[in-house]
Amino acid sequence: MSDDKPPLAFLLDSDFRNKYPHQLVARFPHVARKIEAMWGNAGATADYFTELMIPSRPNRQGFPPEVAAEIMSLSIAYDRIGHLLVAEEAPVRAPLAAYQWDQERLVKEIENLGFAFSREGFAKAAEAGNRQVCAMFVQAGFDVDTRDAREWTPLTIAAFHGREQLALMLLECGADLFAKDRGGYTPLHWAAFSGYPVVVKLLLDRGVPANVLSNAGISPLLQAAARGHLAVVNQLLDRQANPNLDANDGSSPLLKAVANGHLAVIQVLLNAGAHRQVTLADGTTLDDMVAKTKDLRIRAIFG
Repeated sequence: MSDDKPPLAFLLDSDFRNKYPHQLVARFPHVARKIEAMWGNAGATADYFTELMIPSRPNRQGFPPEVAAEIMSLSIAYDRIGHLLVAEEAPVRAPLAAYQWDQERLVKEIENLGFAFSREGFAKAAEAGNRQVCAMFVQAGFDVDTRDAREWTPLTIAAFHGREQLALMLLECGADLFAKDRGGYTPLHWAAFSGYPVVVKLLLDRGVPANVLSNAGISPLLQAAARGHLAVVNQLLDRQANPNLDANDGSSPLLKAVANGHLAVIQVLLNAGAHRQVTLADGTTLDDMVAKTKDLRIRAIFG
């Protein structure tokens, strides 16, 4: 490669420029140069990617999350873009047998790390927040949106458990932001349900609307309000979540907050314009809920 070009510059001149690892090149240029040097050797490149993602030396410091995400994304995409090099330096690509051997090596490595090479194993790795193993599943041929028995994708699992770095890696690999489970709940619903503001922000920043609804008409705001997650409630309201978006059964975020005694959330929702006239499908009203509460502070708010 020409000395005046940055490492892996050939990616910028291709249809895969979105895979160019800007952070890696800027902060770890020696690593980028080594990847470039072995680019035409599929086996060696795969081994090096594995070494970078799963350090063999226990005292080796890992990469920052954004750099690790670039490495994983490039590694997973390598089989599609490994043929790229400037014409005068492009070597003969490794035969299909080399790729098959690489897949067998990945399967063995995954199993050696204690995970079955199955959709259940992929889900288990996601629950554990194991970015390296999840990346290996995708690199070995699993769909990044592989679903478990609940119709949860790895991103859904990461959102539910608050695994920010895993969620970031999966998104870099093309995970579906809007994947819905059997109940129509998205990863944003489950991040809000579990109360993880950082993951909620990540999903909102990537374009998930704050008012996305489940099959039952439940919004992420209702999920967060019902569980008393004040930080997430504020976050969603700041992103234009509608405090008066009722579920199919008539419940609202305010009603759920009252029913579960979440005083701070009640105050925030009222300040955001939440309606006090709410009636469930069975005829129960918000006033009925207030009358039943033992919290005198909540009764005082509604006078």
